[in-house]
Amino acid sequence: MDNNVPVVDLGVWRTSSAADRVDTATALDRALRDTGMFLLTGHGVPDQAMHELRMRGREFFALPRKAKKPYAIGAPYESGWLEMHPGGGVGVPRDESRDGAAPPDLHESFYSGPSYRSGDEAVDRYCYPHNRWPNTELPELRGAVERYTGHMRRVAQALNELFAHVLGLPEDFFTSRASRATWTQNVSWYPSLNRVGTPVSGQFRNGPHTDLGAFTILSRQQGVGGLQAWNETQGWFAPIFRPDALVVNLGDLMERWTDGRWRALRHRVLAPSLSAPDEELLSLVFFYESDPGTRIAPLSPPIGGGAGLEPVISRRSVLEKLGVHVDDTVFPV
Repeated sequence: MDNNVPVVDLGVWRTSSAADRVDTATALDRALRDTGMFLLTGHGVPDQAMHELRMRGREFFALPRKAKKPYAIGAPYESGWLEMHPGGGVGVPRDESRDGAAPPDLHESFYSGPSYRSGDEAVDRYCYPHNRWPNTELPELRGAVERYTGHMRRVAQALNELFAHVLGLPEDFFTSRASRATWTQNVSWYPSLNRVGTPVSGQFRNGPHTDLGAFTILSRQQGVGGLQAWNETQGWFAPIFRPDALVVNLGDLMERWTDGRWRALRHRVLAPSLSAPDEELLSLVFFYESDPGTRIAPLSPPIGGGAGLEPVISRRSVLEKLGVHVDDTVFPV
């Protein structure tokens, strides 16, 4: 364990006895209380699946703007292409209250989500929007995303069981509320300094924020202008990097679900550095929530942290933080 970021081997965890799991669960609980983050090894996600998606992602971002424009996101709940431009774009709210009004982030992204359909047009629009694949320009991208997200969904369910165990809840507490979970797979490209020019003061590749869902699974690349996490003891720090590990960080829904026992990770991605002007990075980010109508009722002490947070409806909470007006007939309060 380093910088309050433990490493959990999922394969070892699954085969360990109850007694052998105690130390791991204790260390994980402590890290999620302090920082909201850990590294996951033994996850079984093939290197080839990560490599293929990164390769196809780079091919998509290398397309001319006019080829990507038909896939541009027009609303926060849509799938498609998030353009990097001076006016900013649709994305996660930044910590403006703590860091001041921020300039636009220096990244470009492609979003996709589940292929589930509920049969209710309004629910599907907000929860399961149709994926818009560039089948003409880059037909290989869809397959690469679907292969990778198949692994992410499997890992997410394993994490749901892990979290339930650490909290002393029934093993299916979270998985039973995730049969048609909302999730987003984000392929994010962080261009080099030589491509974007010198950042302005206060500009980041991805500004300080917490994620909005239950948790996030990140396949990252190491870089000078890379990931930083925050906790009250250390402030901002660079988490350890292991090429065989996925990063798991908690989001706002899990902080609320545990009533403040665990914290949503505050994190950022630094701007490209003068010391590495050719460095570009590409992250694979899987944002996971729960079934969209799940009532996130804060757990009572001693399991919950006793912060006194109010219940929310899972998908409604995410959408409202993105500035979407939500009809009460779609997501009752």
